[in-house]
Amino acid sequence: MKKILLLLVFVISANAVSAQSKAIKDLFSSKPEQQKEVSDPDSLGYLYYSQLFGFSLASKANTKLFDFIYDWLGTPYRFGGNTRNGIDCSRFVNKVYDAVYNTFLGGASSRDIYKNVRPVDKEDLKEGDFVFFKMGKKYISHIGVYLGNGKFAHSSSSKGVSISDLNDPYFKRYFFKGGRMQE
Repeated sequence: MKKILLLLVFVISANAVSAQSKAIKDLFSSKPEQQKEVSDPDSLGYLYYSQLFGFSLASKANTKLFDFIYDWLGTPYRFGGNTRNGIDCSRFVNKVYDAVYNTFLGGASSRDIYKNVRPVDKEDLKEGDFVFFKMGKKYISHIGVYLGNGKFAHSSSSKGVSISDLNDPYFKRYFFKGGRMQE
């Protein structure tokens, strides 16, 4: 399994490097007036994560968020877990908010977090918002962090820490609401 994962990371990295090389080549072969438009030295970082995660990141994306998620990808799911040996969905979201946004959620469950956020409709979600699900229950039972383009990071009981799509029929069926920290 590790060999397959390493091979996958290698292939994705090779594609990202190829895309970065093309971006650099395009940058230097463009006309001078076009070069002036590229003022963000981190644009290659956005390109890298776009390739790695499989969707286009906004140029103002929080690379700290994507760095954190990348470091945790593949961590197995463990109910009540709070380490790289295993972590559940709400504890993963707590760690994201603590590390990326310096916001302590207090180890809150998905239901507790929902009580303390401003509800947001699916079409109004922004990077870093919470996504809440009612997985066959009458109450909120799952949480993730919205990344953009319909994608979110979460700790899934079947895949561990992973990135999923809100438009996937499974998640579309159980999606409840988005949430944003009170300002």
